[in-house]
Amino acid sequence: MTFPAVFRHIAQAPWFSAALTGSAVVLGTAALYIAQPPPIVRLDWKIYDSLLPLRAAPQPSPVPVVVDLDEASLLEYGQWPWPRYLVADLLDALNEYGVAAVGLDIMFAEPDRSSPERLAAALRRDRGAALNLESLPRNLRDFDQLPAEALRRSPAVLGFYGRFDGTVADLDLPPSVNCIEQSSPGAIPLERSLPSAGNAVLPLPILRDKAPLGFINAAPDGDGIVRKAPLLIRAGNAVYPSLALRSLMLALGSKTLIVRSGPYGLESVRVGQLTVPVDAKGAMYIPFVGPRKSYSYVSAADVLRKTAPPESLKGRIAFVGTSAPGLLDIRATPLDPVYPGVEIHAAVLDAILTGNAVSVPPWTPAAQLLGIFVSGLVAAPAFGFARPRVYLPVAAGLTAAAVLLSRRLFADGLFISPLYSVITVAVMGAGLVFLRFLQEERQKLILRNAFSRYVSPEIVKRITRLRGDLFAGEERELSILFTDIRGFTTLSEKLSPQQVVNLLNRYFTPMTALVRAHSGTMDKFIGDALMAFWNAPLDVPEHPAQAVSTALAMQEKLLTLNVELQAEFGVEVRIGAGVHTGPAYVGNMGSAELVNYTLIGDNVNLASRLEGLCPQYGVGLVVSGETRAACGEAFAFQYLDTIRVKGKSRPVGVYAPLRPEDAAARREEFHAWEEACGLYRSGAFTRAAEALAALCGRFPETVLYAVYRDRARSLLRDPPEMWDGIWTATRK
Repeated sequence: MTFPAVFRHIAQAPWFSAALTGSAVVLGTAALYIAQPPPIVRLDWKIYDSLLPLRAAPQPSPVPVVVDLDEASLLEYGQWPWPRYLVADLLDALNEYGVAAVGLDIMFAEPDRSSPERLAAALRRDRGAALNLESLPRNLRDFDQLPAEALRRSPAVLGFYGRFDGTVADLDLPPSVNCIEQSSPGAIPLERSLPSAGNAVLPLPILRDKAPLGFINAAPDGDGIVRKAPLLIRAGNAVYPSLALRSLMLALGSKTLIVRSGPYGLESVRVGQLTVPVDAKGAMYIPFVGPRKSYSYVSAADVLRKTAPPESLKGRIAFVGTSAPGLLDIRATPLDPVYPGVEIHAAVLDAILTGNAVSVPPWTPAAQLLGIFVSGLVAAPAFGFARPRVYLPVAAGLTAAAVLLSRRLFADGLFISPLYSVITVAVMGAGLVFLRFLQEERQKLILRNAFSRYVSPEIVKRITRLRGDLFAGEERELSILFTDIRGFTTLSEKLSPQQVVNLLNRYFTPMTALVRAHSGTMDKFIGDALMAFWNAPLDVPEHPAQAVSTALAMQEKLLTLNVELQAEFGVEVRIGAGVHTGPAYVGNMGSAELVNYTLIGDNVNLASRLEGLCPQYGVGLVVSGETRAACGEAFAFQYLDTIRVKGKSRPVGVYAPLRPEDAAARREEFHAWEEACGLYRSGAFTRAAEALAALCGRFPETVLYAVYRDRARSLLRDPPEMWDGIWTATRK
């Protein structure tokens, strides 16, 4: 065997296609993880949000407290910004309460416009008026002097905002903390790992020389939600801690940070005995413990009035900021869409103190790729070769394993997303199931092509579904249809053999289409006759009505078809049809080499006999009483007779079905027929003959009325000894 032939043979093997698809899915998911497209990243964020409650401590740390410039404070002391002497009073009051540190989440980037010196300058410039300030002490002429003096007395940290928008400026920053770097082999240097602020919004020089600085940046993710906060940034030539971290250092009396870095970037930051895991760029995931006001709040007005309980502030780290919506310091977090920005610093401090921080470990990429590979290794054979009943348990099991493992790690403080393992399972399942579907369809197509030369497409489908169980059979209730072309022998004598074949093809094509359109199964063509049935091999709801509707549609189709046949062949086709409903045995029958999916039974013969009664009553369709009863109200039925067909002893009621609208148009005629027929069945032959003769006079073309008129006259001449209204047919 040549190499191309061997390759084609291998390529067509199911295991090869499954392995190829599985490998493609694993590699594709790995590439997806490396590329981190925004929609997948957003989905990962939502998974993180859903896991957050696992890290919620029973009680948050009592150390952080928010001194809130709330609505009550603004109502009592005026709108923000307050005169800076109130800020100085607030700092002094907090110092008197014995706070361990104060973090000011407030920007003092501009001079106080309400200072008397600035008011005097404005009045002189705008109104030419002079304001005498000689009687005021020096520190009351410029209100910025007062918080500067208060900062010197207080354990406070000033907030500043680092800008990363590309602007660059020479930053006049005071010295920062000592930063000791501990690096493992191959570690990325600290200055390359940290985000670098080219510019910053800084407090006034008179203030920033009096207190240490901590940045207040807490940028949201791409969906606008704050999930992490940087602990360190570069500004100028120094490393600066966040407001929360610098406040903690001040409270602990620590001036040194120990930063550990590795090959992927930063790994942790340590202050005193507290170690905080961070991501590669020095940001900490914030394990929010709840919605806003999960931490203690004290109104700034209560602090200024000295009415706040001492225990609410003593020894604690206070963050001064605002929850008032009008001051626009509101952020969205995973647990609250309107979270005060100042409380984020409290949440960061809480996580550091309780050791409750969440980290994405540096070995996360290796863990994710391993999870993708293991998921693919298990899912590929399960979806590629196992039975369908295994699909759901395998998919559910692998998904549950990934989710439960992720939840367990998150409870321990590690975030390893299960998303990529779940994607692997989902795509692997969808891909391999679809591949197996294509392979099954290909095999079915081969079988169809092989058998379609011998049997009808419906039977090919049945054979394909049974996968070789060609002689399977069963007894079912069926509706059986026989049709036959009237006078076909005489008609064919007018045509050549080729024309006869063409005529039959033109006739059978639309008739077969009607059978299929009404969910029927074609059985066979017997010369000019057609046999079809309903409710096998598949269940067909309301199959008696479907069979009757098909037979009526055939008669209606002949009206247009005969126009074409008359033009092409010079002949018209008339058919008779019979429908009967009853049990019959249906299955594949024949020899080992050739089979036919067909049915046998007494009810099949009865359906054929009903079709043969059409000329006798002058109708195009005859159905049995069983079919009439099963159709319900779908059609109107004209009673034809109760007869014993040739070869049968059991009498059968026979009817001619009509569309309801056709029956409505002939209501008066049918009423007269029912009265005449009732006289006939009761044995009143004289009156019946008269009524039937009257009907024949009114409807001379209706064969049925003439048949009954002649019968009544015959029975009148030779009355039967016992009359039960049943007529015995003498021919098929």
